[in-house]
Amino acid sequence: MRIEVVCDVGSMDGADALRFRDMLPSARIYAFEANPENYKRMAVDPALRERSIQVLPFAVGDANGSAEFFLVGADYSRPNESRGMSSLYRRTDQFAPVAVAQVKTVRLDSFLTNEHAAHARVALWIDTEGAAYEVIAGMQGVLRQVQVLHVEVETAPLIGAEQKLYPDVKSLLHTMGFRELATDRDRGQLQFNVVYVRHGPPWLTQGWIWLCLLCARVRYLGASALQRWCPSCLRRYQAAR
Repeated sequence: MRIEVVCDVGSMDGADALRFRDMLPSARIYAFEANPENYKRMAVDPALRERSIQVLPFAVGDANGSAEFFLVGADYSRPNESRGMSSLYRRTDQFAPVAVAQVKTVRLDSFLTNEHAAHARVALWIDTEGAAYEVIAGMQGVLRQVQVLHVEVETAPLIGAEQKLYPDVKSLLHTMGFRELATDRDRGQLQFNVVYVRHGPPWLTQGWIWLCLLCARVRYLGASALQRWCPSCLRRYQAAR
């Protein structure tokens, strides 16, 4: 899809940004991470610096300014799910915040225009703990440049009572000219990831997209079979990768 810029929004530790660098050696890659503790660790990570990943301490949304960022308790000494669960929304479950940080907020269109990337072909990876709708709303000014999005969505207000849900995100992207391509879990699940692509890519691009989906499906079915019949084989395969 000739992607020139990737925005990893809600990066946590930069692991996905590094994968994007492997796939796109010449692209500009921005890793946005609003959690101050995650950002501090990413800012001194030699792997990110050496691979030219630009790490930014911003919460991406639909306004330029500042906002409260609600920090859940987490062990930052090792990779774990809790490190990525802080949010612009205040949780009220077992992951209720233990602290609040004031963070800078940016719109993607403002940021990319300032970075002279307003005419580049853009891909977005959005994992923002309930705030995906706001991230998408903030890209209006660079809408024509965005080609593909990977978005984490919820079907119930798991993170904040006022958060936008999967139908809202899907409807907004539809009005913006995107179509849903694939999900990683059943749409009835409480949380899953969705890939959207711009309507009407060239036929050759569409062919490559469907080939990638087919390969992903084959890998999924193969891993599922290994998990069922030979779990140790699956572990060795994953270790080899």
